[in-house]
Amino acid sequence: MKARRMGWAVLAAVALAGGPAWAQGARGTDLRREAALFEFLAAEIAAQRGEAGAAVATLSRLARELRDPQIARRAVELAIRARAVGPALELGGLLVELEPDTSLGRDLIASLVGNRDLADARESIRLLIDASGDKPLLISQLPHFFARFSDRAAVYDAVKDLVAPHDKLAESHYALGVSAHVAGKTAEAKAHSLAALAARPDWAQAAILHAQVLRKDSPDRVIPFYREFLAAHPDAKDAWTQLAREYATARKLPEAREAFRAAAKLSPGDALMPYAVGLVSLQMEDWADAEASFRRALGLGHPDPGAVHLALGQVAEGQKRVDEAIDWYRRVDSTEWSRAQMRIATLLAKRDGLAKGREYLKGVEPRTQEDRIQMVQVEAQLLRDAKAWKDTYDILTQAVEKFPESFELLYDRAMAAERVDKLDVLEKDLRRVIELKPDYAHAYNALGYTLADRTDRIDEAAKLVEKAVSLSPDDPFILDSLGWVRYRQGRLDEALETLTKAHKARPDPEIAAHLGEVLWKLGRHEEARGVWQAALKDNPGHETLTAVIQKFRN
Repeated sequence: MKARRMGWAVLAAVALAGGPAWAQGARGTDLRREAALFEFLAAEIAAQRGEAGAAVATLSRLARELRDPQIARRAVELAIRARAVGPALELGGLLVELEPDTSLGRDLIASLVGNRDLADARESIRLLIDASGDKPLLISQLPHFFARFSDRAAVYDAVKDLVAPHDKLAESHYALGVSAHVAGKTAEAKAHSLAALAARPDWAQAAILHAQVLRKDSPDRVIPFYREFLAAHPDAKDAWTQLAREYATARKLPEAREAFRAAAKLSPGDALMPYAVGLVSLQMEDWADAEASFRRALGLGHPDPGAVHLALGQVAEGQKRVDEAIDWYRRVDSTEWSRAQMRIATLLAKRDGLAKGREYLKGVEPRTQEDRIQMVQVEAQLLRDAKAWKDTYDILTQAVEKFPESFELLYDRAMAAERVDKLDVLEKDLRRVIELKPDYAHAYNALGYTLADRTDRIDEAAKLVEKAVSLSPDDPFILDSLGWVRYRQGRLDEALETLTKAHKARPDPEIAAHLGEVLWKLGRHEEARGVWQAALKDNPGHETLTAVIQKFRN
């Protein structure tokens, strides 16, 4: 306890000794700083004596006077401990002003008002705004403050009431736009986002809000809108970052990389930007650029060096530099640790044989139950890669006996069961996965596809796949299953439309095999051959493609 009290005193002394700009040089100011330090220490003593109210009052005043977030955080800690909700709310507002780039202040306010009646919460926040020295900033955070209320339409009305006295502010329109967007009021959200941009034409957050609204009713306008905005305001770093993400989602990787580079130039000390550039280059298999970008991210102090080490391992692996890749993977000591171990085992299995990979895995000491499950999954994948289907099924069966509630292992065993013609096990496991995780689209999809492909239970299969589509409507592999079900139902035109959409989103060889088969059945033989040959060029020797081409060879 003594060490903690001393820690706060030292922090206060450092903050005050550094001093704000107005506090430099004058003897009178030095005396004020010394007095402030004395007041801080007196407040700490009062807190230790149980006089929390007096301590909070003193620290709150000091935090406001000195604009010091460290003192404000200490005051918040004491206020919450004393259950002084009013002072804690006021301090939350102060923290929003002092540290607008962190979430602590707004999260604190959201938690303090979130368990109240909405009308009561609204009035508490109104008092915060009235007392704030930076009303526009606080107003822009209103949607965050009300984040815990489920009635989004009522929240929109509450925000509308709060911003009414400040209706000329861009921040007021922004808060209304966000609240309307969350409430599903697209027309209102669009109007407010445009009003915010009209009031502050260079405000990146307003542009991002408008793009989010556009995505609902005009998704093709999102990228052009960002490009127009950035042509007029090229220094909007956050808008460049969002544009890069849009390009990446659209699989326009060169454009995504250039947008991330533009953002990186605007924040040369931000390690996340070169890391993002590296991830795009990694997908493009531009190994040299990826490596340079990841090393720069490390040099700038990336907050998760383990993720960067993992990425550098992937770069080395892509260049067939196996020893170097393993060395990078061994350095990973973070949330990516288990994934790194999997990559090491996989590389050893490919280079030195399956036995070496499995031996390495057996020497890894899992840290958690999740690690144990993932290690089994990796070993099963090694066996799958070697087409050892029976061994794959057996090792997963042993694991399911140890971890019967693991939906991951049940799903993997179901996939292995299909390979050894145990469709009863597949169905039982996947239905159990659906019980354990009813929103897991891939379980419905796998069961539906298998029933359509391997049985005559087509109507049942259709219901399962349609459920998967409702849970994950844009997944190309689920769309592939839907197209295959429609094919098995004899609805060839619908099958063609669905499979074409899936293939456009993801030109996977299995999807190509199905698309070609539907084209062939429709009498469009040359188109079918074109789809198959293009897929075979990128995936030579692919089992499913080869089988379907042989099936329709004439």
